Amino acid sequence: MKLDKNSPVPLYIQFKELLLAKIESGEWRPQQKLPSERTLCNEYDISRITVREAIKELVRDGLVESVPGKGSFVRHKTVAEYKPINSFTVATQMQGQVPSSRLINQEIIYAATGLVRELEIPLNTKVLMIHRVRLADGEPRVIQKAFVPLSFCPTLLDHDFEKESLYQALETECQLVLAKVKSSFEARLADEMEAQMLKLTPPTAVLVTRQTNYLANGRPVEYCRSVYRANERFYLS
Repeated sequence: MKLDKNSPVPLYIQFKELLLAKIESGEWRPQQKLPSERTLCNEYDISRITVREAIKELVRDGLVESVPGKGSFVRHKTVAEYKPINSFTVATQMQGQVPSSRLINQEIIYAATGLVRELEIPLNTKVLMIHRVRLADGEPRVIQKAFVPLSFCPTLLDHDFEKESLYQALETECQLVLAKVKSSFEARLADEMEAQMLKLTPPTAVLVTRQTNYLANGRPVEYCRSVYRANERFYLS
């Protein structure tokens, strides 16, 4: 991931995502100290204000802890386990609303350290990444970025997930039934891009989850990072 100083996305949000990738990939582990502000400024050619704002966002997300006089450290995740419920599509229909999706990006990537750990797959395994905004009656409800190893179901490439449910495709075509979920989560205020995508008026709370979905035999089949409007229920993909 590179920083684009000409992008309309604020630089501190881009840098936050870059640091988040290092945490989620396992490159920066729990209790590890982050590089100093000066080191990060020099390495990425950005201002100290940008670095501080990005780290402040990670502190707000509960992923980093700043200790006065000592620096900033990666925090342990809060983890819960529970049975999966209906997919976004089914749950939205049950509430009498019409589900839909806006596809931001859908592509094949190669698993780095974070996905290797979450999905228990070899390094550089081909993974389908699906980045969407999920809507109910045309209103955005959740931003989701899902990852599924292609080895489970190569025909996923043939699907248009702007129109289809990933959960239903896994279950009906791939014969993969999700049995349980492990998830880390935290409540925080939406950042600028999240507020824009979810049509929120800042300051507004969102619920962030990072979840791994498992088959009955214990094999992880999907990893998903989601940002929900604070009043929304939990949904699978």
